Amino acid sequence: MTEEFRHHLDLRTRDLVREGLSARQAARKAKLEFGHIDGHLIDARNSRGLVHFDQLRFSALDVKLGVRMLVKYPGLSLVAVIGMAVAIAIGAGAFSLIESMMETTVPLPDGDRVVALRNAIITEPGQNRASLRDFTAWRDGLKSVEDVAAFTTTRRNLQVPGEGVELVRVVRMTASGFSLARTAPVLGRPLLEEDERDDARVLVIGYEEWQQRFAADPAIVGRRVGLGTDQYTIVGVMPEGFRFPVNDGYWIPLVFGQAERAQDDAVSLTIAARLVEGATFESAQAEFNNIGTRMAAAYPDTHQRLRPRVIHYTRAFFDLDTPGAIWTFGYLFRLFLSLLLVVVAVNVAILVYARTATRVGEIAVRTALGASRARVVTQLLAEALVLSLTAALAGLTIAGVALAKLQELAQQELHQRRFGLPFWVDLGLSPAVITYALALAIVGALIVGVLPALKATGRRVQTNLQQLSGRGGTRMQLGRAWTALIIAQVAVAVAVLPFAVHITEDAIAMAAVDPEYRFEEFLEASLAMDRADLSDTSAVGRSVMEQRFRTRAAELIRRLESDPAVAGVTMVGSYERAQVTGMASPGADQRNIALGTERIQRVDAHFFALYGMPILAGRAFTEADAHPGATAVIVNELFAEDKFGNSSVLGRQLRIPREANDAGDVEAAPWLEIVGVVDDFKADGYEPEFGGRIYLLADIAQLSAPISLAIRVRVEPAISFAPRLREIAAAVDPALQLDELMSQADMYRQGKLFPRYIAIGTTVLTVSVLLLSAAGIYAMMSFTVARRRREIGIRSALGADARQLLTSIFARASAQITAGILFGLIGTIALERLSGKGPVRDGNFPVLLLVAALMTTVGLIASLGPARRGLAVQPTEALREE
Repeated sequence: MTEEFRHHLDLRTRDLVREGLSARQAARKAKLEFGHIDGHLIDARNSRGLVHFDQLRFSALDVKLGVRMLVKYPGLSLVAVIGMAVAIAIGAGAFSLIESMMETTVPLPDGDRVVALRNAIITEPGQNRASLRDFTAWRDGLKSVEDVAAFTTTRRNLQVPGEGVELVRVVRMTASGFSLARTAPVLGRPLLEEDERDDARVLVIGYEEWQQRFAADPAIVGRRVGLGTDQYTIVGVMPEGFRFPVNDGYWIPLVFGQAERAQDDAVSLTIAARLVEGATFESAQAEFNNIGTRMAAAYPDTHQRLRPRVIHYTRAFFDLDTPGAIWTFGYLFRLFLSLLLVVVAVNVAILVYARTATRVGEIAVRTALGASRARVVTQLLAEALVLSLTAALAGLTIAGVALAKLQELAQQELHQRRFGLPFWVDLGLSPAVITYALALAIVGALIVGVLPALKATGRRVQTNLQQLSGRGGTRMQLGRAWTALIIAQVAVAVAVLPFAVHITEDAIAMAAVDPEYRFEEFLEASLAMDRADLSDTSAVGRSVMEQRFRTRAAELIRRLESDPAVAGVTMVGSYERAQVTGMASPGADQRNIALGTERIQRVDAHFFALYGMPILAGRAFTEADAHPGATAVIVNELFAEDKFGNSSVLGRQLRIPREANDAGDVEAAPWLEIVGVVDDFKADGYEPEFGGRIYLLADIAQLSAPISLAIRVRVEPAISFAPRLREIAAAVDPALQLDELMSQADMYRQGKLFPRYIAIGTTVLTVSVLLLSAAGIYAMMSFTVARRRREIGIRSALGADARQLLTSIFARASAQITAGILFGLIGTIALERLSGKGPVRDGNFPVLLLVAALMTTVGLIASLGPARRGLAVQPTEALREE
């Protein structure tokens, strides 16, 4: 508009010059005729409704003043930035996870049209299934989708001549899966439909596997490798980054045997497809419902309880396949995380309000000089934006580091156990995550800036201007609402901190515990058998396979024990739980007593000796205890003391259900006799407490796959024996699989990472809560002392000593802290009832006393600074002001 007005002036000046006036006279007369430009600008903007935007606009000076405020109040700025940064970091990190699970499309050509097809079991929420019969019907009957593909995963021993043996994850997939992916290989070809024959043994590998496992051999196509008990020919290499369907690098044809075709439930499939051009999710679901109705009528025994669904491909792997799950996880969870920032922002608003209270004179003078309320509020909002954007930058940095670490841990898991995050999951700071964090920052700025600004620029502005002239002190008050917020803040801290302390203690204990044996000498693995060639799925066929596994496992153990690098081998069964009963005493008294649900572990006769577990009483297992009618069991010392006190437990009898997970068959179980007591010893985990244990002797002929093997080796490091171990197992039987093979040193090291991160995260949140509580109390006390400055000076002039002044200053803070602690203890009891555990229920009253003392100390320390400033008020200054 300014340029337009000047253009009119120039035109009028030229007209006047043509009429005979000089250039100077013409310019002066044109300005007089036109009038003041600024007045026209105001009238024009008012006529267009832009005056409100003029009052709300930000200027560079507002931003500059906001930066000065951060520097001028470093303590408040630090606490506010830390609190909001932690909240924004949690929100941004969780948003990234949710986005990866729900909003990301699979990174394939037209990936937004790739869908998953599944049957939901209506009687079992969260359970899904799809069979060979479903795949055939959907592939042949659906018109709204194309490239219908089926796949399932398995584990196979990959044997590369001259390169050793490695257990890898293999995808059995129909050739249509590569058509669905629409991605051409960099070498060779993908799987073809003619490969889906019983005699086809072809393999496609991923780019990463080609680089790492085969040293980027350019002549890789045509090379033969062992996969389980068969030889496969590599026919293609997929491009870098291609990991379809989940995070995979080996693909073989999905071939259905006669048993699988005869029995519909013989194999469970994952089925994917692509929406055809013009089809939508709604139209595909309608067609899917029709074919589901026909399938239910044709096969009522298997399909009456099934409901077909079409869902986004990426959501299928996180069970987000219902509107309720999507709403709860996608929106309600985000709302909860956003409310976390709102709570923090309200606390920060208390601090900012106390700071704003010291600027009432400035605000009153600006108002007297013509600044509107909206303009003052805008300036304070700009200052809050500087603070919240600084917190957003810090929060995004924290979230980025945490997400990168999580992605790294997932990649390590992928390399070590051949499983990781889906290939479309990118735990990074995407534009959507950054936008969400900035939105949180703006919401925080509105709360932090607008609420105190509205309070400070209310009806008392004129009164504040009068008070500024010397007639009395400021009357600006925190009010009951702010006081209630401080009490609520202390209450929340007291209610939550006991649980945080409990979690941190457990996490630290789990991260600090170490086994009581030379764990660095042990390898551990899960031993199973590849069932790819199990053509007979009947009970007889499965029994034959189990017998083959037991025979091969016994041979593997025998060969390992004869290897010079092996000090010993033992079988370690997983823990089970069962309802155990026992006799009240050995001998005449045969009354049964319930011993409760106890942990049971099956071990072989070499277990205690190999781990160096001392027998404290009685004897260890012998080979004679392995026959079917044997009744010997061994318990640890903690079980003996907990169940039978100081009396001898040797000779006492127990009953354990034949199936440890079946609690209803105790009376039918035989009586077992305790023949020994071992030390409280853990050889398989990271819990800070050992707990009671019952050990049963298990022979290899009694166990089913999978079983756990522990191998004590004489080489350092122990993991260096792993390639040799795989070679021995493959020589015994290529179908023997050593899964999760790792040294126990690495196992314990990795097991400590999660509790360590839990301890760090809980500590950060706890410190943030304490800082906010302390800052709120500090702000309240600072404001109170500022309001009572003259009163304190006059009382001092009238003879009040320091103790009386401190008592009056601390009285309000102490009352609020006490009220907050009482409400917090009530909250602790309420949380205990919801969670079923807590310090009161567990009798851990010192934690409650510690938290109460901590909050009291924090509050009093926060009050100390303002109190000292109150004592420093000079009586003469206060009287002179009066």
